[in-house]
Amino acid sequence: MIIDNIFAFLVATEIIKDDDIEPCSIDECKQRQDWPKWKDAIQAELDSLEKRSVFGPIVPTPPNVNPVGYKWIFTRKRNEKNEIARYKARLVAQGFSQRPGIDYVETYSPVMDAITFRYLISLAVSEKLEMRLMDVITAYLYGELDTDIYMKVPEGLKLPDAARNRPRAMSSIKLRRSLYGLKQSGRMWYNRLSKYLLKEGFTNDPICPCVFIKKSESGFA
Repeated sequence: MIIDNIFAFLVATEIIKDDDIEPCSIDECKQRQDWPKWKDAIQAELDSLEKRSVFGPIVPTPPNVNPVGYKWIFTRKRNEKNEIARYKARLVAQGFSQRPGIDYVETYSPVMDAITFRYLISLAVSEKLEMRLMDVITAYLYGELDTDIYMKVPEGLKLPDAARNRPRAMSSIKLRRSLYGLKQSGRMWYNRLSKYLLKEGFTNDPICPCVFIKKSESGFA
């Protein structure tokens, strides 16, 4: 049997035809029957960004500034029965449009390696320590930016009265905190977290910057 491009295309079309795929834009969301749920998800994301003071003011795009692009990502979370449990929308920055030396300087963020992680588990077992797992929701949104970054005004965000007299493309929004998709977001989150831990009396070593230790009279963490 010979499989050519036409045959492969027909097979793919048949598979995708009945597949309920996720929308790729707000316009696609509006054309669907479940638009009210996507609308609520979009508003929930914008409210979350506002609560964490990610966005600064909407201003005319400064001269010689190329604002970073953005993209809406839409997903539906399913339960163990494959039923839709939650509609989720996330606004991400298009980091590929950032310019080195202008929109970012350094992007490196240390990451725990598997060997060190296994060692810590074995240490906890041998010393009979208590282990706890913690997750920081939307962690990257807490990172403080070290450069001025302007982003195109996201679709779904209302323009202030002062900006409605000019085309939307001529306005930008200044970011106060890091956003998913920015090249330096991981680094900014690590800097924010390590700064807090060091202030609380933890210490770490440049050789293994992801491990923070705090000693006291009763033991150590």
